[in-house]
Amino acid sequence: MAKKLGNNYRLFLRGADGTTFSQPAGQGNLTRNGGKNFSSNATKDTEGYDTQQPGLRSLTLSQQMIPDLPDPTGYTRMETLDKSDATEVYQIRKKPFATGDVVFEALMYTGLDNQSFEQGSSVTVGVTLTLAAAPTVDTLS
Repeated sequence: MAKKLGNNYRLFLRGADGTTFSQPAGQGNLTRNGGKNFSSNATKDTEGYDTQQPGLRSLTLSQQMIPDLPDPTGYTRMETLDKSDATEVYQIRKKPFATGDVVFEALMYTGLDNQSFEQGSSVTVGVTLTLAAAPTVDTLS
């Protein structure tokens, strides 16, 4: 039985020119986090039971990186987006990573979260991407 391989999926970031996409260099694990939230329907007459109904979905992408610099259209651009709180379009592409291989695309906020400066190791950075608008492509769900 065939298995999907994580190496076959990579993150891409739209460039400042608004047309080109680049892979940030030094990508590690990429995780799609999300789920469906539920709203309570509980009332006094439900006798202590909380019935619920589906509500809004949440979705974030987490990318572990070992930045490979210089990378002006990748990691350095992500630093700029993090500091400015600006949104940008991110994609996940499936191998062979061409423009027709997009399996996820959304306007997102960039958060550079955790940085590790361990002795004898490369600097690592955790990136969290949060939806700013509903995905325009999402065949991963």
